Amino acid sequence: MFGALRHLCTRVLTPRTLVMRNSALVRPLHTMQDRLTVCAEPIMFIQPVAIEEAGPLPDEVFVDSVMRKRRLKMKKHKLRKRRKRQKAERRKQSQGK
Repeated sequence: MFGALRHLCTRVLTPRTLVMRNSALVRPLHTMQDRLTVCAEPIMFIQPVAIEEAGPLPDEVFVDSVMRKRRLKMKKHKLRKRRKRQKAERRKQSQGK
């Protein structure tokens, strides 16, 4: 019974839900009794706030940063490959002398 109740309480208290409890904001939940008490308290819903868009969309910024990271990673990869190839060529030339 406590397992199902604990699961229900943790689902209610996840950040994905728009749920706040007064006591949850005031003190940490250390014991099982505290968790059960918080679940028994009434729920207050938060009013949604409209967010105004300013500047570039977050998706575009995210894509730009991902593309930049990929490009830098590929440059490093190619540089390592080229240095490895050149090192092998130098070794081959020094052995041929």
